[in-house]
Amino acid sequence: MRIRPETVLLLLAFVIGVLTAGAAVGFHELIEVIRGVLYERISPGVLYGKWIFLLVLIPAGGGLAVGILTRYIIRIREGRGIIDVMESVSRTGGRIDPKVALERIVTAAITIGSGGSAGAEGPIVQIGAGIASGVGRLFRVARQHGPVLIGCGSAAGISAIFNAPIGGVLFTLEVILRDFSIRTFAPVVVASVIANFATQSIFQQVFHQPYAAIFTLPRMDIPIEFHFSQVWSFALLGVLCAIVGVCVTRLMHWMEVRFEKMRVPTAVKPAIGGAFLGGMGVIYIVALGWGLGKQKFIPWSLYSMPAFFGDGYGAVRPMLGPEFYHQFHWVFLLLVLGVLCVTKVVGTCLTLGSGGAGGIIAPSLFLGAVSGGMVGVLLTAGGIGGEPHAYALVGMGAVLAAVVHAPLAAMLITFEVTRDYQIVVPAMLACIIATSGARFLYQDSIYTMILRKRGVRLGAVADVMLLRRLMVEQVSLEPATVVRMDDPFMRIWEMITSSESKDYVVVDRQGVYAGMVTADEIKSALIDREAIPLLTVGELMRTDVPMVQSTDTLEAVLDVFARHDVARLPVDITGNEGKVIGLISRAGLMKRYQKELAEG
Repeated sequence: MRIRPETVLLLLAFVIGVLTAGAAVGFHELIEVIRGVLYERISPGVLYGKWIFLLVLIPAGGGLAVGILTRYIIRIREGRGIIDVMESVSRTGGRIDPKVALERIVTAAITIGSGGSAGAEGPIVQIGAGIASGVGRLFRVARQHGPVLIGCGSAAGISAIFNAPIGGVLFTLEVILRDFSIRTFAPVVVASVIANFATQSIFQQVFHQPYAAIFTLPRMDIPIEFHFSQVWSFALLGVLCAIVGVCVTRLMHWMEVRFEKMRVPTAVKPAIGGAFLGGMGVIYIVALGWGLGKQKFIPWSLYSMPAFFGDGYGAVRPMLGPEFYHQFHWVFLLLVLGVLCVTKVVGTCLTLGSGGAGGIIAPSLFLGAVSGGMVGVLLTAGGIGGEPHAYALVGMGAVLAAVVHAPLAAMLITFEVTRDYQIVVPAMLACIIATSGARFLYQDSIYTMILRKRGVRLGAVADVMLLRRLMVEQVSLEPATVVRMDDPFMRIWEMITSSESKDYVVVDRQGVYAGMVTADEIKSALIDREAIPLLTVGELMRTDVPMVQSTDTLEAVLDVFARHDVARLPVDITGNEGKVIGLISRAGLMKRYQKELAEG
């Protein structure tokens, strides 16, 4: 039909936006159903009274269900929504099994609905990415356009769940794709906007209710004024949020290591994490609920779970109003907010570190509200002034920025969730300081830390968006000089004088790739010339040099070059593994990169 690829991507972005909106609404409703059955249908006087032990059993049972599903039934990697999407973009050009979308809806809904301390954003990003990958396969989209479609699904998911189309776009470009080029920007914007409209239409037409967002926070009713004298206090808030963000990242890594070393069945680990979370919940209710003569510190009518269970949005809402800070003495408030900060950090790391399915954005917003509230309470108690609820709003974006190292997206998500423009200026300052401080204290975000453990390293944005766009098949390959494992080394010695080859591909008797003999191995053999007639190729070859496929991205190939310290890598064709079609060299890769850089 002679339709330009850019136009096709825009049309597919429209489809992805609609499908992701439907999945987001279904995901939200499933979470609400599970939460309603497990918490809201039980009388608060019973759940937070004589049956308080259910606070341990419910999250533990939810964790066990998720563990059984992921280990024995649907067999997927546990709860790494956004991280898995980033890895697929980096390593496979954005290929994700579409059934992941359905699987994540179920496992994440069980985790969050049963009380696991996690958010819905990570799963909905992976759900959107799975839908996008499926759409790409259905329409046979070229592999180099795969990451753009994945970005469309990711932005659509954030847009639908937060009613934040701009924040969804920037989060995708800044965190997942790391690509701000116009060819990426246009389809991602279309998907984000369409998902937003589609989500609102579904709520209005199907559920017959006005719609603000799936997960919404109240707009400020009382105007807030910020003055130049408050700059230092928001800078201080940024520093505190940087420390909180790094604590989350480091504790998450520590918790994952502990659970990996735990000698129990994998399916049981999320249940153990849920049980520990529930134990914290019981202690919290007894200390801060019963201790005040109440069932809960945060009223059951506002949030049926303990405050640090689930996504926590119901507990955050009262913290964003001035009334919350006028109910108790400032010392007690500071104690409560400190307890909530610690329990949310530990609870989130228990949930996700043990294998529960969920995201880190909602816990980050919760921690930001608590941290900001603490700073505001301290300043007010010291007579310096300021509104604690305003600091809570700013803190939400600052902790998010510190955890994911995405200050632009954090600023805009905070603004779009609260719909309060006055919050943007102090949020900009706090988010930048929080991100810079977090990077100073620890180089990785919570996403890049886990990706680095998996062997994925993300470079600078300009490098990534060029190298990720190019495939091995777009680089001129060098012809491969092939020898057999049982050939004498003298054959290579003879070929050195008659050809320009410096690296030799070794195959077995069936012609399947077995290893490489590089210039370094040849030099080593020449040290002892008397032994040359006795050597075979198989005795000299390197077996650790992997093959790359013609459809791999240059970003992935460059990482292989760095890890194995070779000048050339053998290339095969997908579907015909083991059969070498040529060699890709570092020089050839960089030449193609420089050409793309000049044309871009």
